[in-house]
Amino acid sequence: MGEWFFTLWVLLESSMSDTTGVLPVWVAIIAVLAFATYKLIWGRDRLPPGPRPLPVVGNLLSIAPVRFKCFMEWAQVYGPVMSIWMGPTLNVVVSSASAATEVLKDKDQALSSRPLTRAAARFSRNGQDLIWADYGPHYVKVRKVCTLELFTPKRLEALKHVREDEVGVMVMSIFKDCMLLQQQQKQENAKYSLNVKPYLSAMAFNNITRIVFGKRFVTDQGNIDLQGVEFKEVIAQGMKLGASLKMSEHIPYLRWMFPLQEEEFAKHGARRDKLTRSIMLEHRLESEKHGAGHHFVDALLSLQQEYDLSETTVIGLLWVLFLPPWSLAFVLLPFLQFLDLLLCSSCILSGGQLLAEGSMVV
Repeated sequence: MGEWFFTLWVLLESSMSDTTGVLPVWVAIIAVLAFATYKLIWGRDRLPPGPRPLPVVGNLLSIAPVRFKCFMEWAQVYGPVMSIWMGPTLNVVVSSASAATEVLKDKDQALSSRPLTRAAARFSRNGQDLIWADYGPHYVKVRKVCTLELFTPKRLEALKHVREDEVGVMVMSIFKDCMLLQQQQKQENAKYSLNVKPYLSAMAFNNITRIVFGKRFVTDQGNIDLQGVEFKEVIAQGMKLGASLKMSEHIPYLRWMFPLQEEEFAKHGARRDKLTRSIMLEHRLESEKHGAGHHFVDALLSLQQEYDLSETTVIGLLWVLFLPPWSLAFVLLPFLQFLDLLLCSSCILSGGQLLAEGSMVV
């Protein structure tokens, strides 16, 4: 802190001795106020440790583009609980299982609310989903729906065939392409490698869309239907809008310099809602003929009146499952264990048949 006091002393001395008006007294006053604000906001002793923030911008200039790697490196220095300043806003980052349990389970009521950015407010319709909802009657209601109706062992068990189908399709696709590469290697006397990322991406995409919307937008041959094209474009546009926000998004008193793309956000929301309503209409008609299914969209439609869920909330809950990676864990966790074993060649076949989830012990 010595350099701060020295800087202030120099400014005060310069302002008192300045006779040309180049450095007026109010500059020194502003400097004193800035220092007082810095001490008031960032100088608290009871906060968790963390990298030293700068005035106004906090730690924004120190955060690397890949945030989770940056936070992991900082956690090795400052511990599993640390303070990160996004501009003047304090963010407490936890990076251990015990701390995450305390935040998300033990003290979830006290820590459920969070400040809404402009983009989050547009995407969530001012907190009408689960992720961005403040703690209150709405949050309690939608969390109850998710806990007691959506992410239950019974519903995930009913959707087990979806996970097995998609993993089976992926494994067979990899097997066929490996056989083709093997033949090509023998003919050309060269070595080739197979990139499995496209297979994993297609499997994850089809798995989530089938579990949530009950639809497979992409065929085994890689062809995608019109709804699938629209779905991917909506997600890509949403990511583009979210990534287009400037540093000023974290500094409220600078936002007036960077106005939000209101028209683009409105078009994206209307496009997303139109696609979701068309899928919901298909499921309503199907449920009238054959009864409600086990997919998440069927569950929310059948529970809409019981829990007094608005259409905006239903649409928000469906799209929440696609956006935050940690929300997808509720859907993918039982499936990832199955995938992990299937990718081991010794566990793929049992008597000429693919192993099922229930026939394996992790």
